[in-house]
Formats: sequence, structure tokens, C-alpha cells
Amino acid sequence: MITLNQETAEAIRMEMESIPEKYQRPFISVHEGLAVLREEYIELENEIFFGEKKAHTQKGMASDSQAIWKERIRREAIQVAAMASRIIQELT
Repeated sequence: MITLNQETAEAIRMEMESIPEKYQRPFISVHEGLAVLREEYIELENEIFFGEKKAHTQKGMASDSQAIWKERIRREAIQVAAMASRIIQELT
């Protein structure tokens, strides 16, 4: 069974607390929530598909570029999780 570890849960909580001011009000509808979630997902997708090359270009050493790329993916995934969590919370 996969469970949510404390470090990941804390990262998602911190992301939710730092949501930009333009998203601080409740979503007007679930459609707006979906649009924001989709925007975050597209950023995650772009990082997965194209970020490794970008990280490698910025950092000359392959091992460093892999670490940078993984951290960027993690950051984007946390943003996706935070927005998905927000939609869940607004439905309850």
C-alpha cells in the first residue's frame, strides 16, 4: 500500500498556504478549479517532457542536472497535488 508520508503532506500543505493572491478566494465553480489544476498539470507535463534538457543546459554536470530536474518535477507535482486538494476541500 502506498501512503502519504509526512514530508510530502507538509510540502502540499505549505504549497496550499502559499497559493498566489489571485487564487485565495474560493473557486467560482468546479470548472475554474479544473482550469487552474489543468494549468498546473501542463507545467508538470512540460517539466517531465522538456525539463531534463533545460536542467542539463543550465548545469554542466549530468548528475547535478538530474537532481535539478527531479526537484523541478517534485515542485510541479506538489503544485498539482495542492490544487487537487483544494478542489476536494471546496467540495466538502
